[in-house]
Amino acid sequence: MIATPTFPDLSALVVDESLYIRRIVRDMLMRVGIKRLLEAPDGAEALGVLAESKPDLVVLDWDLAILSGEEFIRLARTPATSPAPTVPIILMLAQPRRNVVDRAINLGVNEIIAKPFSPKTLWSRLDEVINRPRPFSQVKSLLRPQPRLPAAAVVKGML
Repeated sequence: MIATPTFPDLSALVVDESLYIRRIVRDMLMRVGIKRLLEAPDGAEALGVLAESKPDLVVLDWDLAILSGEEFIRLARTPATSPAPTVPIILMLAQPRRNVVDRAINLGVNEIIAKPFSPKTLWSRLDEVINRPRPFSQVKSLLRPQPRLPAAAVVKGML
């Protein structure tokens, strides 16, 4: 069995309309040592928290009121207006349709998870964004993580 990872020195912002979902994600994050947790029920409040607190990580739902997840990502990834354009964003999707996944990737999310998900799934995405961060590149007005190299390229030493 793989040991539970720990990320004790991080702060995280959890954004979801559902208080229940925010509490579940909060519990999952606390189990890996993240103690500085912030919450927001919508994208507009989340932007305010991002500007004020500059968390190390955002766990965001796509379907939000006032300011959607899509709009939050676009504003967060625009260097001219964002207080933290390279903050890692893990996107939660209730319905991970291909067109939504493609839009989210093009906007600059780091990782995507489908609801419902297990703690191990969330922890593996945390491990990716914290321990194996990808460099960002600017595409038009947005910053987004560069695509991952295919596993075969890494194995063959093409890194």
